[in-house]
Amino acid sequence: MPDFAAFLNEFAALGKAFVPLVYWGALLVGVFFTGSALLKIAKMGHDSPGGKPPTWAGIGGNLLVTVGCTMLSAWVDSFTKDFGGLGEGVASQMAYMRDGSSGSLKPLWDAIYAWLFLLGVCAIFRAFLLFNRAAQGDAQEGDGFWRGFWHILGGAILLNIATH
Repeated sequence: MPDFAAFLNEFAALGKAFVPLVYWGALLVGVFFTGSALLKIAKMGHDSPGGKPPTWAGIGGNLLVTVGCTMLSAWVDSFTKDFGGLGEGVASQMAYMRDGSSGSLKPLWDAIYAWLFLLGVCAIFRAFLLFNRAAQGDAQEGDGFWRGFWHILGGAILLNIATH
């Protein structure tokens, strides 16, 4: 008979293993956006045959997204400890009832919380990509800034559920 608890424990470990990969991916994207901003600065003042000429707003957006992507792990750590600097009181007031039992449902809850944490980190990372698109003026449907804002808020809520 298959051991469902062992499967859930492995599933939770898999979710936890993906989080550092997202951090490294965000760091690489941050380095790419740094290069993109520097390339745009170099192109300033030159005639560009096609497309839109680079603007300072787009360059500033690249640099802000660079900071966000390279600092993603620190931001996630801040969200999980004191809700982004708002204080431990806010984090404890917004805490969810967790099943702290050591019963038969513990592996299930551990797997759920591990994957919610991973989804929260991915949502915050996606928010920075949406902010970059909004800064470049390439938002397709709706306002990219507000879509990014809602991704940050949703990611913070998921992190809060997974850690409190």
